[in-house]
Order: sequence, then structure tokens, then C-alpha cells
Amino acid sequence: MTLLVTALLLLAALIHASWNAFIKGARDPVAMATLIYGTEALIMLPVLFFVGPLPQSVWLLTAVHVALHIVYKIALIAMFQHGDLSQVYPVARGVAPLLVTALAIPAAGEIPGAMALLGIGLICAGLLSFALERSAIGRARTKPLLLAATAGIALSAYTVIDGLGVRTPGAALSYAAWLFVLDGSTMFVIARIWRGPRLYTSLRLHWKTGTALGLISSSNFCIVLWALSFAAMGPVAAVRETSVVFAALIGAIFMGESFGIRRVAAAVVIAAGIVLMNV
Repeated sequence: MTLLVTALLLLAALIHASWNAFIKGARDPVAMATLIYGTEALIMLPVLFFVGPLPQSVWLLTAVHVALHIVYKIALIAMFQHGDLSQVYPVARGVAPLLVTALAIPAAGEIPGAMALLGIGLICAGLLSFALERSAIGRARTKPLLLAATAGIALSAYTVIDGLGVRTPGAALSYAAWLFVLDGSTMFVIARIWRGPRLYTSLRLHWKTGTALGLISSSNFCIVLWALSFAAMGPVAAVRETSVVFAALIGAIFMGESFGIRRVAAAVVIAAGIVLMNV
């Protein structure tokens, strides 16, 4: 993986951590998530008129992605409602690099080299150390951690699906556009069922922030899809999930959560893993 790709994925990680922090801190996380995903869908809707149709084989990948993303979104919002950002977010994102690496072997024939595996392992160790601190389970309770693990498993699976989708010849742009549109549409349906008529009041309350975040966050997913189109899926997932470090910093600066020596050491381990993947 080149330094340019790594730098762009780190930018995507910062963007992802930022809008997740806003969901966590919102008065109504469901409405905030709906506005973010909905704005992304509206941005990409006109693109559908300028790209070719999806091949039939890619429609199946799209359907699987949408189903997995529904599970992810429900688990994501629920874990934020019950747990601390610096506890549940690392669990959800920390399991992804290893799972993506394992799933990519049979799905795409990607067998990472020794240095890449060592780098991925270090990144995973650093990510999970943010969540598995002393008394972490006691502080965050079991339920939000289970929700976070569910989100992480769904995330890992749809990351591999996305890698296969964007690598289909001639389908990358149309696949990406349909993902944005369908993810935004399903998020609205979920929110309407979850919140009922109260949703519209919350949407009006959060629309400025949610729309702005949607405009920014769309670049995060575009960077990841672009990287998945040519780079090995495991390393892409590993660098992307350094968003955990950014989330911990955001939690420490804006939410009064701690960032002690243990987390500094974890950040150093993650940085070492990134260096190894670029050797």
C-alpha cells in the first residue's frame, strides 16, 4: 500500500470518527444518522442517471451489502445509546481488520505477506486495547459491547462484499452510487419505524448539522471504496479502523473521557503497524 493511499485512508478514518462522535452526542442519534445517510443518498442520486446499469451478478452483492448495513446501522445506534464512545467504538471497529483479512482469503484469494500480517496484527492489538481496558466490561456493561461486536462483524462482511463489487469490471461507479442511495433510503425506513412520527420533529432539530456531516462523510466512503478497488482488503480495513484513535481523542477533548498512558501506547502500536504495512 502506498503512502498516498495510507494518507487518504487516515483522512477517511478521521472523518468517520468525527461523524460517529456527532451521532453519539446528538439529542436524537437516530435522526442524526438518518440525516447523514440521507444527505449522502441525495448527493449520489443524480449520479445514477450518468452511470451504466449494474450487472446482474453485482445486484446480489448490492443486496447483501444493504442487508448487512441495516444490521450495522441498528447495532451502531443502539451501542451509542448504551455505551461510551471510547469503549464501544473500538470494539466495533477493532475486530474488522482481522475478520476482513480472513474473509478476503476465500472470497478474493488475497493472502497477505508476513509484514502485512504483522502490521494488521499490531493495528488490531492497538485498536482493541482501547476497548479492553481494566474494568471496561464493568463500565460499559455487556449489552453495548455485544452490540458493538455485532456491528463489527457486519462491517467486516460488507467491506469484503464492497471490495468484490467495486472490482467488477465497469461496475465501480454504479455500484458505489447505488450503495449510497439504498443505504440512505433504508436508514429512513429504519428511523421511521424506530421513532414513529416523532422522527420529523427530530429531523428539523438536527437538519443543519446532519446535512453538513452528510456532505463531509460521503468522501469517507468514496475513499474506502476507491482503495478497495485495487488494494488488499485487510490492510485497507486496518488503516481505516485507526478511526478508533481519532474517536478516543475526540472523546477526551470534547466529551471528558480519559486518554492516558495506555492509550498513548496503543496509538504507538497502531502507528508501528501502519509503518510495517508500508515497508
